[in-house]
Amino acid sequence: MNKEKFDLEFRELFTRNNRESDSLFIYIRMRLNQYNLNKLYEPNYILNEVYSRGIKALEEGKTINSILGWIRGTGFNVIRELSKKKSKTKSFEELSEKESKYVTKSLNLRQQDATLQNWVEEVNNEVELLNEALKKLTPEEQRLLNYKEIRGLSWQEIASLEEYQGIKPSALRKRKERIIKKLCEFCHS
Repeated sequence: MNKEKFDLEFRELFTRNNRESDSLFIYIRMRLNQYNLNKLYEPNYILNEVYSRGIKALEEGKTINSILGWIRGTGFNVIRELSKKKSKTKSFEELSEKESKYVTKSLNLRQQDATLQNWVEEVNNEVELLNEALKKLTPEEQRLLNYKEIRGLSWQEIASLEEYQGIKPSALRKRKERIIKKLCEFCHS
């Protein structure tokens, strides 16, 4: 396997939501918990180190046959090395007050970054889910939502449009309620 193929397979593994990447993240989280490193490192940090080692190994002429197995093994080794390094470092009690504050701030920033990443992933998943649900609506339902929610027209303005002539604003409002209910059902099914 060459660097380009490794890079492509590594990126593909994490750009799509699949069982392999999910199980890999779970595996890394379990190992971080096992070595009590879960508060110090995120799976993304471990995977960045694994990626760097993969590129270095390929540059040195080594071969990688099964990328998923190699990532698991190398990730485990990285975690073990970090655990050994942690054991050799000073404990929080030994650090000066200034160093302790810095470490605490650094940990807080990592946690905030992880929380923000999780939030962004959740929002992206929800937007994707909503887009899929919108595609399931009829063109007429999509137009009504477009007029009301995107263009911001009032019910009176919508009722005055040619395609809605003779329909009361209250009836249009009720249609929109049913469309929203339908969207919710699509999103939760």
